[in-house]
Amino acid sequence: MKREKDDHALFNRIAYHYARKDIIRSSLIPRKSLLLEAIHPLLNQLDSLGTVLDIGCGAGAPAKYLRGYYQEYIGIDQSEKMVEAARLFNKDIPHTRFLTGNIKTIDLPSHTIDIILSIGALHHMTDLDMVMKAVCRLAKPNGFILVIEPQNANPLIQMMRRIRTWLDHSYSSDQLFFSRDELVFLFERNNIKNIFCDYMGYLSTPFAEVVLRPQFLFVPLSRIFTSVDSWFYRRLPEWVRKFSFKVVIRGQFDLN
Repeated sequence: MKREKDDHALFNRIAYHYARKDIIRSSLIPRKSLLLEAIHPLLNQLDSLGTVLDIGCGAGAPAKYLRGYYQEYIGIDQSEKMVEAARLFNKDIPHTRFLTGNIKTIDLPSHTIDIILSIGALHHMTDLDMVMKAVCRLAKPNGFILVIEPQNANPLIQMMRRIRTWLDHSYSSDQLFFSRDELVFLFERNNIKNIFCDYMGYLSTPFAEVVLRPQFLFVPLSRIFTSVDSWFYRRLPEWVRKFSFKVVIRGQFDLN
């Protein structure tokens, strides 16, 4: 609970600064690419994403990145300032709404959501089984969940994260970083089926997390590294891929 309170205060303080990562081109490019790569199998499988619920939505960038693929996008964040930024950031995007609240207590109708998204948000939350219970209540039978999280298999990346906590006061110092097995077990014990888990994000992830200038230099580099990451994802053997920044896990709710 303390971590959620601390992060609430932090993200209220940095909301508009944080939202710049989905506005500035050098960081926007890899952030959009990662989401589209991760959700691509669902886009191939479904005619529409239907109603999408994004928990810990921040500035609500997936509403823009997935525009045209969903019928309605609902973003939830406990930071009032983040929700304010999300509404401003997506003011021209139809069929979107943003709510302030905690997913564990949010008042939304049961079994109305087709796809639950959690993009880099789960490691800021406490009592993850209660989080999963809440999203299970909201999901339609056989609805989908997609989670993208920082993962802890690469010791060099973990060291870089520790250094960043010392240098960057907008970076939460009490974050958790999951292993692939921890996320799979979280899904399994909450009756999520058809689980698929993989690794993503290598050279492009630093561009996604930090706004770099000058843009005339870093935008082309961001495009190149994002393309290389896409190639890595398809071609690297798994024992190499596991040293990525991110882990992606998908599944379906078994509500029977």
